[in-house]
Amino acid sequence: MPTISIADGFGLNVQAALDPKSAFAKYFQKLPSFSVLQQNLASVQDTPLTGFPLKSTEVGLAFTQPTSMTTTCPQFGGSAGVAATLRIVKGGNLFDPDPFDNPIEVPDGRAYLGLGIEINVAPEVDIPSGKLTVGFAAESTLCLSHYQPFATTATTPTFKAALQASLQNYVIPLSPEDLASLGIGGVAIIEGTGSLQLSGTVNLLTSVNPLVSLSAAPLPTKFQIQEGAEVAVTASCTITGGFQIRVQKVDAGTVRLGFYRRRGAEFDVQVESAIGVTAGTSSTDYISAVLGAVSPSPFPSADDLKNAGLSDEKQAAIVGALKAAIQRRLELSVLEELHTDSSQEAAFLYEISLKDLDADGRAAIQSALKLNLSSLWKSSASLPRGIREIKNILTTTKTKGHSLKINILGLYNYSSSSGLTLQGTVLADPASGEIVITDSATATRISGSINFLADSDKLRKVLAQSFLITAAYRCSGLVAHAPSLKVSYWHFAEHAKTDRSTMAADLNVLRSMGLISAAQIQQNLTPAGDFGRSTFHLNTDYDDGLSQSLFIGSDGQPRAIEEYEQIGRNALRQLIQPGSDDEFRLRGLDDAVWPQMKATGSTVVNLAPIFPDLRQDSQIPIIAGDYVLIEWWATTMARMAQSLSAAKSFFSQTPPPAPSGAAFQKVQADLWKQMADVARNTHDRFSDPWGMLAMDLASGQQSVASGQIVSPSLTLRVERTPAP
Repeated sequence: MPTISIADGFGLNVQAALDPKSAFAKYFQKLPSFSVLQQNLASVQDTPLTGFPLKSTEVGLAFTQPTSMTTTCPQFGGSAGVAATLRIVKGGNLFDPDPFDNPIEVPDGRAYLGLGIEINVAPEVDIPSGKLTVGFAAESTLCLSHYQPFATTATTPTFKAALQASLQNYVIPLSPEDLASLGIGGVAIIEGTGSLQLSGTVNLLTSVNPLVSLSAAPLPTKFQIQEGAEVAVTASCTITGGFQIRVQKVDAGTVRLGFYRRRGAEFDVQVESAIGVTAGTSSTDYISAVLGAVSPSPFPSADDLKNAGLSDEKQAAIVGALKAAIQRRLELSVLEELHTDSSQEAAFLYEISLKDLDADGRAAIQSALKLNLSSLWKSSASLPRGIREIKNILTTTKTKGHSLKINILGLYNYSSSSGLTLQGTVLADPASGEIVITDSATATRISGSINFLADSDKLRKVLAQSFLITAAYRCSGLVAHAPSLKVSYWHFAEHAKTDRSTMAADLNVLRSMGLISAAQIQQNLTPAGDFGRSTFHLNTDYDDGLSQSLFIGSDGQPRAIEEYEQIGRNALRQLIQPGSDDEFRLRGLDDAVWPQMKATGSTVVNLAPIFPDLRQDSQIPIIAGDYVLIEWWATTMARMAQSLSAAKSFFSQTPPPAPSGAAFQKVQADLWKQMADVARNTHDRFSDPWGMLAMDLASGQQSVASGQIVSPSLTLRVERTPAP
């Protein structure tokens, strides 16, 4: 029977006869032997585990000669062993500290002896899967560990006996048979960097943002749009980052197989449509299935779209946009689940009844141990026999109601989404994953370098303009829609690197919107100084009544410019953090100073005497810019309020004016011209969080608001639903 040895140069020479099922016998080209690094274990070899005296219970080992795994070893054929570690755990948690945030408690009367081996993964062992690779990364370092439990007394087992038993029965979890070889209570681990793949079906809930286009006057026709319909998407998902595969033997016939993500690590998520939307696979089927979800009446069929003149080239562009948006939405949803507080749990956890596994179940487990979970991303009822799902973040993604927002920029101008689709352009925002359907003229203003992708910055500015005039038109009563349909104003930002000040600014926006408290800001800033790659999403929804309140006061009168100035200054005050480099800007927002600034015209030269201690080449121009922004917004809002008040008075006459009459059409045309002028002169900074906050404050913070931050160190989702 083959044997394996560990020696320390002080007299320890443990020889262990291997069980044929031992990983050393199965997976190594030749049996390794180990030498102990700078520790005298001979003096403690007969000491019981409960009295193991070394201050450090972790002991370094070295391979005495080069050792590689066999070429037939699943995943790791040809990988070289580089180092090893012994660890004795007599109480507390098995992993302490645990970078994967899910420690296992060591019960009373038990001790664990763990042996971990580090290997360098051979270059050729990555498993190809289309354009992506699945499995642990080639040429990376992995740790393969087996923790064997022992029942302890005051005298047994000795360190030497436990070490021999651990060597004899060492397990690396590379096959279903290895899972069966674990002793009850045993834990086997593979941890390192790799790519985990899944494929399955995810449901996205549609959400519609109906907006007026700037390119043509709105139509008085009433349209119908539905929200909340599901779009079922079949997709494959690859997650790359730091993972741990953990296998725990629960009882003689049951093991738990978990996949854990490393705490605070960044992950890369890629999603590809496997078959497309489940309703069909052709381009027109794909278009009808996605865009038809927001139409209460039947969306044109594939044949109807083709007969209506939807060319093959345009079909390809629309499908490209829809796929890009859906893939990005799913990527963001998966990243959110990976980084939520529940990261202290397994990302994927399954319970396996070994005696009930059939051929399909063994094949699914074999693939899962290679980080391919596609056979396990199914409903609990359809999993292979003998496998029960306990946790799956993709199942959470399926049931959490992640939305696919469709911004229909021109719906009021065309009256139907299908008409706008045929005559206009469909684009995807590559940053947020939102879909934009708009007329061709607007599309040229927001298009990016790829024909079906929007330029995110240009899109954000156009949507802010469109929100402003849409809110005004809804106030006027000139446009017709379902009463439940709301207009949205949203902001999305992605930071490649997020330092403390950037995260503090994003959290401060949430505080200003009434979504979190100042105490929560400090609490969330405590854990880290570097938050890694992050996304920040803010959304507000306005119904007709709230849109009217933006312009018309509770007394029925148009709101005054002085009120808007106060609101605009208050919004900026809340966003400038005391003690920050921008604190000097607060001086220009002071109630006593503002009238002086208005009196001078607030040019840089005229502001210099008001702020003699501030720099004219940097600080004063910023204060001047703040003044221009607030005055533009206050003047614009006040003028629209006056015009809307007059228009509402005209339209509310008894009997009501006839829509076909010259007077009605003139009022409508004049109002549209003013709204279009407003939109064309919209300040660039209105699309920043300041613009959202100013409008929110103007509504009395009564909009339905939500905010989301996703990063490796901090992830939160908050909502505000004002009382009716």
